[in-house]
Amino acid sequence: MLKHIENSKSLLGEGPLYNDKENALYWTDIKGMKLFRYDLESKVVKNYRFTKPIGSFAFTCNDEIIVTTTSGFEYAILNENRFVSIVNPEINKPHNRFNDGKCDAKGRYFAGTMDNNEKEITGSLYSFDGDGIEKLEDNLFISNGLGWSPNSSKFYLTDSPKRVIYVYDYDLELGKISNKKIFANIDEKDGYPDGLCVDSEGYIWSAHWYGWKITRYAPDGSIDSIYDIPVPKVTSCNFGGKELDTLFITTASFELSEEELKKAPLSGYTFALKTKVKGQKTNIFIEK
Repeated sequence: MLKHIENSKSLLGEGPLYNDKENALYWTDIKGMKLFRYDLESKVVKNYRFTKPIGSFAFTCNDEIIVTTTSGFEYAILNENRFVSIVNPEINKPHNRFNDGKCDAKGRYFAGTMDNNEKEITGSLYSFDGDGIEKLEDNLFISNGLGWSPNSSKFYLTDSPKRVIYVYDYDLELGKISNKKIFANIDEKDGYPDGLCVDSEGYIWSAHWYGWKITRYAPDGSIDSIYDIPVPKVTSCNFGGKELDTLFITTASFELSEEELKKAPLSGYTFALKTKVKGQKTNIFIEK
């Protein structure tokens, strides 16, 4: 059964990540410039407000939180509502901002960029290991949903305005992507592909911006199942809970008309969906 989490409303909720040490779910509200925390035991939702939008974030081996912002990679000091700068690979692109990101099984932080005005194709995909940054892909319109197969042999990457999810071969030891192919094309009537996650069976769950749903794809790119969500702007999803059998789904209320909000009053809330399959454990950032 699909349920929404009370007090979880965001302008642009994104990037849900489960912290198993805390039994808590975190997600970012990009347009609200907040980071949310939901305690699964107490059901209490807290949020931390910042002065810059957080595109993505990851937990670390030192129990810190590393984030991507308009200023590149930074540490977020939650209780002080401030950032500590690390490195910015796009300091010469002031109109770009970082968007979605996640860590691989070796602790490298992958994150992509986009034109903040969503007009120019100026996005790239980067990998950061705490020591150096490597650009892995460019010519991206909006670098979005990404993830790895359970054995880390495949890497998935979304370019939302192009309505495509790509699949690459992945070399975990070297952190290299290769052999780029189209995994799935999304029909115009189904909106735009947004955030994604990969479950323990290697199936890909993709959120549909302006599509009112989540699609589960088989590893061959065929549609396995569709889950209707009662809001148009479904932004991302990821598994959490002690058994990793709850799919947490973020959504957006940003730039919806009054009429759209009347039809979808739960827009912006984060949802929880109990599933018959399990997700993968959250990878953390491990500095070299």
